[in-house]
Amino acid sequence: MRRTPLKRKGKDTMHKKAWKVFSKWIRNRDKRCVTCGSTKQLQAGHFWHNVLDFDEININAQCVYCNHFLSGNLASYSAYLIRKYGKRAFGDLEKRHYIAIS
Repeated sequence: MRRTPLKRKGKDTMHKKAWKVFSKWIRNRDKRCVTCGSTKQLQAGHFWHNVLDFDEININAQCVYCNHFLSGNLASYSAYLIRKYGKRAFGDLEKRHYIAIS
């Protein structure tokens, strides 16, 4: 039996709705860009892209400049994650990423 496109559309719609709420929560939690400190035009930026969309360690507030124009400013982002959560948690995040993409 083939899956109908409606099931996929429903899943996409639910993901977008959940992301909207989660993104707002992240921006309110952090209140500033974790990579440069700006408080303007905040977004919920992924450390690992396209996976772990609702992982509280993987998603943090970033300004538009760092998130888009600096492609996540990953050197500063990784330093922030290690400083906030420690090397072990950072390593666990990396493991979750590789499990998710395999």
